[in-house]
Amino acid sequence: MLYIFILLSRKLRISFNNILIRILYSKRNISIGKNIICEKLPKITVDRNAKLKIGNNVTFRKGVEIRAHKNSTINIKNDIRIDNNVRILSTNESNILIENKVRIGLNTVLNGGDSITIGESSLISGFVYLQTSMHSFKTSENIQSQGYAHSEIILGKDNWLGAHVTILPGVILGNKSIVGSNAVVNSSFSNNSIIAGVPAKLIKNRV
Repeated sequence: MLYIFILLSRKLRISFNNILIRILYSKRNISIGKNIICEKLPKITVDRNAKLKIGNNVTFRKGVEIRAHKNSTINIKNDIRIDNNVRILSTNESNILIENKVRIGLNTVLNGGDSITIGESSLISGFVYLQTSMHSFKTSENIQSQGYAHSEIILGKDNWLGAHVTILPGVILGNKSIVGSNAVVNSSFSNNSIIAGVPAKLIKNRV
């Protein structure tokens, strides 16, 4: 009996959150599709000139944060699951595109000073960091007072990034590639690559 009560309470909470997300974030520059599931309401911040589009059948677990600043765009397509404490940030003129059927693991960060594309049916494990920006570091100034250099990250279709992977600015990863846990990827790889290490190197090709 207690289990049934807990199950019903969870379903009611999710249904309430699904209605609430539309009420709270009903703005001309925010679009929300059908069948959204929110275990807890994501924290959403969208500047006046930025855009956020959420497609159909998207699931948000607890603690998700989405921030679109300046003239940037975040496009979360269909049939996507975003796990606990994921942070998605876009700024400048960047475009973050998460294609259909992507899964993003807990505590992952998409830091979009430049554009990020995650290809269809990709699996992003927990604690992954996609970093499109890099601090300038001339000795003539303090690092905190210097600007950033930005480069786009493109991940192809059907990729699998293991836990604690870091993808650095300018990386293009081909379709059907796999990145081993804890790898730091600072260069691009073609389709079907299996890579690992710090910095990541080609181990073999996926067949």
